[in-house]
Amino acid sequence: MMKNYFFKTKMLLKSTFSFFLIISYINSNAQILNFTIDTAIDNGTSITETLVDGSDTYILTADIAGSGAETLDDLGGGDLIFYFGSGGSSNTFIITLTKNSNPVVFTLNGIDYDTLEDGFISVVNQDDAEISANQEYLFGGGAINITNTTNATNISEFKILQPDIGDNTDFGFHNINVTVEETLSVDTSTMLEDEIAVFPNPSNGNITIKNSGISLEKVTVIDLNGRIITSQNLNGITTNLNLDLSSKLSAGLYFIDISTENASTIKKLIIE
Repeated sequence: MMKNYFFKTKMLLKSTFSFFLIISYINSNAQILNFTIDTAIDNGTSITETLVDGSDTYILTADIAGSGAETLDDLGGGDLIFYFGSGGSSNTFIITLTKNSNPVVFTLNGIDYDTLEDGFISVVNQDDAEISANQEYLFGGGAINITNTTNATNISEFKILQPDIGDNTDFGFHNINVTVEETLSVDTSTMLEDEIAVFPNPSNGNITIKNSGISLEKVTVIDLNGRIITSQNLNGITTNLNLDLSSKLSAGLYFIDISTENASTIKKLIIE
């Protein structure tokens, strides 16, 4: 395999999954953040990108511990990626997130790649539990396949693994999409998570929100760009709710924000 130490010496296919740099509020308890890497900074020891909203500052950090090999490159038109340059024997990217300088837990919704060569990538969380199974990605660009959404939920960091050391300089990454939930009481958030379910999932858009007696006030469906597709007041309903969204949703990943008077839970919905 030919080694490529500078992405700008080769022509990369731009990812078909690029997003605008956004902060989209789901509600007062959760936010979807998309780190495009287009405004990232290489400080010599790590790659960081900062999003500021009002008094809140979010910083995503991509680091290869002790290597200083993290490198930014422009695919064209200001579309930046980070990749492993040279100068270290370790090639594991560790991705963390802070809010107002404090570490926060988050859910990984997606991450895009661009590559100069066919190669293998996997993703794990802070406990080394599999988020994306090790699989081959072909020359070009696209989205890394998240194969275990449970292990991508409520995590403090994730790691991008390149099992073949020869793939170090071939893969670049950007468009890291996460959901950050504000701190709720453990009892309330756990109750909602345990008592509310959405099925079938994947779905054709005709879904049921299973409710085990919780008084629900509102349901909102949001796409990956943070756009509200539909919202409905539930007026304290405590029973199951059927929703036919087949005419409103095309194939893809969506978020369903289900809220009570003082808490909320976010469920992922895949439309086929």
